[in-house]
Amino acid sequence: MSKEEIMFGLLKKVVRDSGVDLDWRDWDVTGLYWNSPGMCPFITLAESLKADVEKACEVLSHEVGHHYMHRGKIDMEKYLPDSPKRDEHYAELIEAEADAFGRGLIRGLIVARNMFLELELS
Repeated sequence: MSKEEIMFGLLKKVVRDSGVDLDWRDWDVTGLYWNSPGMCPFITLAESLKADVEKACEVLSHEVGHHYMHRGKIDMEKYLPDSPKRDEHYAELIEAEADAFGRGLIRGLIVARNMFLELELS
């Protein structure tokens, strides 16, 4: 199993432990996080990401960032691309925050994985 496959497995565990459903869909959007009142939050990833596990890790960690940072906090009129009230700066800020969270999550999981590997070897 590659490092990327191990990382993707760890990210799936984070998603599952967070109470978020994960599924795959054959579409042009690489990833989507959705949370509506009365529904279980979910993340959908593009089927095409199965061929690029490193990119799948990046997208999944980004979507986890939306779950933890933006759940119930996004002004959808300012965020959705087809909204007449779309605010590009606002949307870019939301995406940048999710990117930063995702990068930090992956770095944290790498550190934790390496610590456990060192413990196993000692």
